[in-house]
Amino acid sequence: MKVFLTSTVFFVCTLAMAQDVSFINSISNTNRQSARVASDKIASLTTLNYRFYKAIEQSSDSTYTIIYAPAEVTDVDLEAKQDWDECLFVGFKLENEGDSKELKFSSIRGKYLDIFPAWKKYFKQKAHLEYTITDPESREIADNQRGYHFVLQEGENQNIPRWSILNKS
Repeated sequence: MKVFLTSTVFFVCTLAMAQDVSFINSISNTNRQSARVASDKIASLTTLNYRFYKAIEQSSDSTYTIIYAPAEVTDVDLEAKQDWDECLFVGFKLENEGDSKELKFSSIRGKYLDIFPAWKKYFKQKAHLEYTITDPESREIADNQRGYHFVLQEGENQNIPRWSILNKS
């Protein structure tokens, strides 16, 4: 009975880790449609009711950013460059130029309470809301074998309390 119970627990833990790794792999080499699906999953975990606002491609720095705005913030306010501090940004780096552009996840930017659920679900499942914000050592996950390295970090502008999950791979 012990062996069965131990095997079951090991299998469940392995399965939980596989879900984490599969999400990381899915955003590491993706296309626009899959990037949008992954970004929608991230936005659905947040504390606010976000809506898709738009996706922006910047050829100057080879980035593709999907922007989510709070439901109550209008497009007019966003176009007038107001209330951008309330938005959630999911960024990707363009890997290939031309017709078949591949995307690689680069960052999630937003308020701590909005990006922490994604950190916990997809990157560091044992993360704790209060402990993680005060302990910088709990804000990093790396796996050299699988080739990924992610960091949760606080923004440098104290007037705008923004946090980011960065892909350092």
